[in-house]
Amino acid sequence: MSIINNILKVSETLTPLSTLTYLSSRLTDVPLGKTTQFLIKQFIKTYKINLDEIEQSDLNEYKTFNEFFIRKLKADARPINHDCIAISPVDGTIGEANTIKYGRLIQAKGLDYSLLALLGGNQDDANLFKDGKYVCTYLSPANYHRIHMPCDGKLVKTVHIPGKHFPVGKKNISHMEDLYTKNERLVCFFETQNGPMSVIMVGAALVGSIGTVFSGTVVRRKGIEVKDYKKENLNFKRGDELGHFKFGSTVITTFAKGFGEINDHLKQGIAVKMGQSMIVNQTSKIE
Repeated sequence: MSIINNILKVSETLTPLSTLTYLSSRLTDVPLGKTTQFLIKQFIKTYKINLDEIEQSDLNEYKTFNEFFIRKLKADARPINHDCIAISPVDGTIGEANTIKYGRLIQAKGLDYSLLALLGGNQDDANLFKDGKYVCTYLSPANYHRIHMPCDGKLVKTVHIPGKHFPVGKKNISHMEDLYTKNERLVCFFETQNGPMSVIMVGAALVGSIGTVFSGTVVRRKGIEVKDYKKENLNFKRGDELGHFKFGSTVITTFAKGFGEINDHLKQGIAVKMGQSMIVNQTSKIE
């Protein structure tokens, strides 16, 4: 373990990030009148938010900061690619896109982490993605923060794993071991015509909450919670909304072996939009 890793671990463990995250979520969900409007306008200016693509362009309609933060986009703002196997579920920046090898995923150069731990510790779940593919996408505060379905599929199970709320910026990703398996996350398992797929919503510092369209806001708890949805016939089409983050974080999508190939253009540091091609047939060219 490097000296930098040790310093990060000690300083961030001693910093009450979970408490700050909770307080942040409470503050940004409170209607504050002119203060809310000021914060929204400053946020737009700082992050250069494109107001032309949002569904509700009247800023006065947003009564809390988070209402604006999880703003919806116009129906045509994110064209959905239907020529690939799976699309990007979010706007963001590619952290890693690779093959799962020996049950490990790459976090950054010289650092990897356990698929088994990421999914919550169930070996049967990990076996679904043995030698499969994964794409890790980081969402900055500037990004659109709703999460969408990569391809047609049925929700079969979710696993909520409580954890820390360490920042997921470049510094921590490059130096803090097992970052994604330390932080709170919700793992959503799907059955698709191409095989098993999971969409993993990873929380981080100041992520007020993780929300889903099928069960509401995820309640933070001490122990792992598993929910079985097999009998509920929760079917989603490509591009359908799955949930949202109230502030920036990461989505990791995993695919079973044989599901398809990662599109060649998905390299580390590349910006992507929801709806763009992510998984393609082996013979496909860049789309």
